[in-house]
Amino acid sequence: MQGLKLSPIVQSSTPKESAPEMKKATKVRDHHEFNSIHEPLDLTTEKMYMVDSGLSFNLPYPLILRPERGVDLIISFDYSERESDSTSPFEELRLAEKWAHLNKLPFPKIDPTVFKPEDPKECYVFKPEDGQRNCPTIIHFVLANTNFRNFKFPGVPRKNEEEKQFGDFKIFDDPQNTYSTLRSFCYSNEAFARLHDLMEFNTLNNIEVIKDAIKGCVLNRRENPSCFTLD
Repeated sequence: MQGLKLSPIVQSSTPKESAPEMKKATKVRDHHEFNSIHEPLDLTTEKMYMVDSGLSFNLPYPLILRPERGVDLIISFDYSERESDSTSPFEELRLAEKWAHLNKLPFPKIDPTVFKPEDPKECYVFKPEDGQRNCPTIIHFVLANTNFRNFKFPGVPRKNEEEKQFGDFKIFDDPQNTYSTLRSFCYSNEAFARLHDLMEFNTLNNIEVIKDAIKGCVLNRRENPSCFTLD
């Protein structure tokens, strides 16, 4: 449990401010916000206060980015809240990229322009640049209801109205049923089933993308062994 800056003051209730304001206030702005990352815990205190590491950025990349792990491929699933379905899904991923750069860790370049609001994808692949050492490929799955609307399984179209109604929903744009990681912790059985089935579908619908990335990583390691050695 190293890397936490603990505060002796813990609020007993959530501050009464809007979710967007809370998110804006917790974003990484410069390297000084990571000053305490290597501080050990104070073992002399009787109480230990813990915080959600997602307050810095909501993806667990620091756990696997150490070069000693030799990671070739990262498949990440980002369920972070967005302002709308058409908002770029790379905000947390770009914070992870920034954190990696601040700590001099290899990370593929995240190009936000690959996201097209009029044609959102279910996952995005980011690869290392030529010659970039110890850098993983990232397959980034996002919350996107694209093909799930019309197919209940990959290649199996929805037929009756019940099936079509189940798949026809907005994730962030529905004011009555907005998915949120900050405001809602209780969902109806239907809402839970929709999100569960959506991500299962998106994963299976891109299984060839995953297989191709694995093959690419294996070939890259064989052809460029010098790119995966520690100094």
